[in-house]
Amino acid sequence: MVSKVVAPKKTLKSAAVSLSEVLAVPPVAPGAQAAAPEMAQRVTFLVHTISARIAMVGNRHFRAHDLNHFSARILVLLLEKEELRTGELVDLMVLPQSTISSQLQALHKKRLIRRRRSRQDNRSVMVTLTAAGMELARDCNELSLRVHEATLRDIPEREKQIAFGFLRKIDERLAELENQDIYPFHGLEQLQALAGLDNSTRLKRPRGNGRVLVASDPPEEFSK
Repeated sequence: MVSKVVAPKKTLKSAAVSLSEVLAVPPVAPGAQAAAPEMAQRVTFLVHTISARIAMVGNRHFRAHDLNHFSARILVLLLEKEELRTGELVDLMVLPQSTISSQLQALHKKRLIRRRRSRQDNRSVMVTLTAAGMELARDCNELSLRVHEATLRDIPEREKQIAFGFLRKIDERLAELENQDIYPFHGLEQLQALAGLDNSTRLKRPRGNGRVLVASDPPEEFSK
């Protein structure tokens, strides 16, 4: 009987080191207190820079069709799901209702989507792709897949799993924070006081004669 050789599994410690290397965060010595991270070492800023770079890559391709990364993702979601309610797009995209509505209005004006009232609930609006929208959605989907593949190229499968698991946990925790008051900001009156101002004298742009216009001044067209 031939014994089967099983490769040793990575320990939790080695997996943590891999994740630390992926995120480029220096390890903290045992017993040492971690210093407050600089902006570049914060998860929120890293996510911001990643999102900004994704938008820059996409905008090079979207410009000719007057799309943005929001509208392109809406098209891909409709390609995958075939039909979605406006409220479902709000949940999937994690964007305000007003933002989704403006994006859908622009897509409808370009004749890339159709909108109709739901037969089950007249208050719900159902959204589907037109023939032109479907072709453009396929282009957007192909671009997204190529960016996805390029960003994960040469990264070991284990590290991918760790990274995706990490990001999903971050997403879940941010969802919990959405409706919480986490930090008490200074009030506007406090900041105005620090700036040497009060509610009746808020600085505005200078007038043509160089004098500072304040809120208590009459409008310039009525002051002549």
